[in-house]
Amino acid sequence: MKTFQEFISKGLIKEEKIDFAQVIKVLQKARRSIKSAKVLFADGDFEGSYQLAYEAMLLSGRALVFSYGYRPRSTGSHKITIDFVEKVFGKKDMTLIFKFDKMRKNRHYLIYGSGLSISETEAKNAISSAKDFVSEIEKLVQDKNPQKQLF
Repeated sequence: MKTFQEFISKGLIKEEKIDFAQVIKVLQKARRSIKSAKVLFADGDFEGSYQLAYEAMLLSGRALVFSYGYRPRSTGSHKITIDFVEKVFGKKDMTLIFKFDKMRKNRHYLIYGSGLSISETEAKNAISSAKDFVSEIEKLVQDKNPQKQLF
């Protein structure tokens, strides 16, 4: 059993009863974000595609947090979600965590900075990473609710 006391004591997350149906809805939204990222990619909008791939990762990460009965605080919630997912993953899939955090930083710069552009390769890799990440989260959430098939 994982303990998240450090997150709670720092005020990064708070306990909140979230219905499992809501967790599934957030995962479905993550899947839709990946589909939309593919559409934008095919249209040549690599920046938009990249941002939606990141959004899919963020949504699925939030679904994982919710599945444990917590909600991240509003301020810094993206980084809190990444740190929470890292705690759950442990040493497993550190590459996906690294990609998630790197995409967070790039997405932040795309929105608040200037001069950064996303290449076709970066967008393609972001979609691939998002698909892998969402799949891993879905497996973890499914394990928490083995009576039901998620999708």
